[in-house]
Amino acid sequence: MLNREDRSRIRQAVLAGRHLLEEEFDQLLRAHGLLPDRKVSVPGERAAIRAALEEALAREGLGYARARERYLKHAAFTFLNRVLALRVAEANGLAVETVIMRPEYGGRSRREYDLADADPELAVAPERLVQEALRQAFAELRSHLPILFREDDPYALLWPRPTAYRGLREILAGLPEELWREFETLGWAYQFFNSQEREEICRDLRRNPKPDHIPPLNQFYTVDWIVRALVHNTLGRLWLEAYPDSPLREKLAYFVPIRNHFRPPERRRSVEEMKVLDPACGSGHFLLGAFDLLLHMWREEHPEIPAWQIPALILERNLYGVDIDLRACQIAALALWLKAYTTFESLKQGDPAARFKPNRINIVCADVRFVDGNRCLRFLGEFSDPDLREIAQEILAACNDTFEIGSLLRIRQPFEELFAKRKTTLKELQKMEGQLSLFPLQGTQLALGDSLIPVPKPLTVEEIVEGIRCFGREASEANDMGSQFFGLAAEQAAHLMDVLSERYDVVLMNPPYGAMPAGCKEYARRNYPRTYHYYYAAFIEQAVDLCKEGGYVGALTGRTFLFLKSFQQIREEILRESALPEIIWDLGFNVLDEATARYAAFTLRRRHANDGVDWTEHPVTFFRLTDWAWEEKRVQFEEALAEMHAGEERGE
Repeated sequence: MLNREDRSRIRQAVLAGRHLLEEEFDQLLRAHGLLPDRKVSVPGERAAIRAALEEALAREGLGYARARERYLKHAAFTFLNRVLALRVAEANGLAVETVIMRPEYGGRSRREYDLADADPELAVAPERLVQEALRQAFAELRSHLPILFREDDPYALLWPRPTAYRGLREILAGLPEELWREFETLGWAYQFFNSQEREEICRDLRRNPKPDHIPPLNQFYTVDWIVRALVHNTLGRLWLEAYPDSPLREKLAYFVPIRNHFRPPERRRSVEEMKVLDPACGSGHFLLGAFDLLLHMWREEHPEIPAWQIPALILERNLYGVDIDLRACQIAALALWLKAYTTFESLKQGDPAARFKPNRINIVCADVRFVDGNRCLRFLGEFSDPDLREIAQEILAACNDTFEIGSLLRIRQPFEELFAKRKTTLKELQKMEGQLSLFPLQGTQLALGDSLIPVPKPLTVEEIVEGIRCFGREASEANDMGSQFFGLAAEQAAHLMDVLSERYDVVLMNPPYGAMPAGCKEYARRNYPRTYHYYYAAFIEQAVDLCKEGGYVGALTGRTFLFLKSFQQIREEILRESALPEIIWDLGFNVLDEATARYAAFTLRRRHANDGVDWTEHPVTFFRLTDWAWEEKRVQFEEALAEMHAGEERGE
């Protein structure tokens, strides 16, 4: 865990880097004729980039001045994220040094030194040398982290000039090397990027915030001990319930002994099928905490699988995250990839067959923006299958306003019906699967003739995504930047729909707190009539709905739902009929850096028809930690937990 001094250093460096990059990109926008209040003509050699920048600004769906301001911020954060990713990767030995400058390389990075040595023309062209080193590094990471390093990212059209980039590198060089070896640094960088902006918003905000206010207002890094407590008592508890003698028990330092009469659903639990979702994932701290337990589960259940294969399997099959902020999604994907890659390195033990290449990382950004109806119609016209076209159309319609709604999007039930309706013959299904080579048929070797059978949902999603990619390739060949940006949004929408139409064994979250944007409030009023008054309460309702029967919700939220009369309906209907509280940590103030709200953490067990529980007799374990500050809360919890375990040993 990073101490306050370390966190303060990260904050200063990140804010200095943001200020430098925003100034630099502002100058570059001006150089391309995009002034803060108007557009002016530019020489012909800048026309291509100028046209792409205009498409990128139009994609924001705002007036020119606001679109420019938003683009400037997001371009700065995207470049900073990429440099942070490289710096952490190189500090952990996962990439050739590209950011850090060393005296032994003439004040350059190792990659720049090698490039200059190989190509004398680059050696005398510093701007080309710097950009070529970055392009090479970005390309190496692109296949692993497309969400952060994709070439067609609208926020990556500009590159800082050598003087500005060198200034950024010098700022980052001021942080001790050991901080770059901590993946936690990325989470704090995400929070601190907007810390000054958050103060300004809080000072000026009167009523409903704007959609862009939500990430800064809620960017708080969940402290490690709360993450572990929630992960251990949700994911860990499910595993011990299925395998009581599992050696994993020894790893669960924050496992709280509870006694109730809840009967789990009668189904086999396998780590291959266990899914964990964070619907407001931020920098991915909950998912990183779940990774460690899942690694033990895989190794315990599948000793026949080479251990080095497991980190990629966890990313592909077990962990899912959604956030409304693209920067958060970039950092979460990066942190998970780094975690899995370093774990792979520690497990491969010289095996020459060892390779780390996960097929996907299931982190999805909910900031989807469609601003061109004609391109939407052109895209839908690509599908000859009417059922597939209908699903694609419904995806685009449902996700049209997710930049305000985020993970509160209600699509699971309607899309279950759409997917169930789509059927084909076994012959056609085999043909489709053969073309995509992704989804082997299971249990469909019977000769069914022309009988109609359901098309698996993953196959349908992949067909739509492949259609989007074809559309994007055609747009790229035609140099149609607007259609390329539409394709990016459509692919985001398909993945978002895929994630939010599933059910999960565990849902972990630290959701938004405070007032909703106006559009989100209106949506919640229609779709969350019991909880729309409170942002985090609507997230609790959605989390319960996304949870499988017998599964768990673990959350850190405001504590007002425990006491206020206005939450009575939530307590009586959701926390009795749908999900039963098992453990509550009443935390009060002083829980998250820079946050001033009162918090509570809790676990909920999703009910089912045969769980055998009378809620009036259902016990809840309650830890009151409101009287202590910061780390003292953890100490008091650990002492209370130790006493509980001692009582168990005494048979009490």
